[in-house]
Amino acid sequence: MAKGLLFLVFMTIFATSAQKKYAKSYYPTGTIQAEGWMSHNDKVDYWYFYYDNGNKKQEGHFEDNKKCKWWLFYDSNEVITRKTEYQNDLQNGISILYKDGNIVKAEKYKMGVKTNEWTSLSAYRNDKNK
Repeated sequence: MAKGLLFLVFMTIFATSAQKKYAKSYYPTGTIQAEGWMSHNDKVDYWYFYYDNGNKKQEGHFEDNKKCKWWLFYDSNEVITRKTEYQNDLQNGISILYKDGNIVKAEKYKMGVKTNEWTSLSAYRNDKNK
């Protein structure tokens, strides 16, 4: 009985893990375009996307093929241009914009709609409606 139960637990774990696999796609030139985890043909967990020069373009989390949590966006030289929170593939939360490595602006989104914007740290600190 105990061996049978142990076997069922092992097979359940194995079957679940076997459904999730690491996937990569490539540009016609052979340079990597994207890589991350797939489960049942959906993007899940952490993904990386690249420019055709091989530098990172963006990276972040997926849940059921939709962007979620924090995402990082880069210019073609791999310098961060934006950090943004997502939920169900829509910007939802804070988005921080950078220029030359410095924060230039912060924005707040509610399910894809911009609800606020700050162009300085003091404006953000003084905003009572954050």
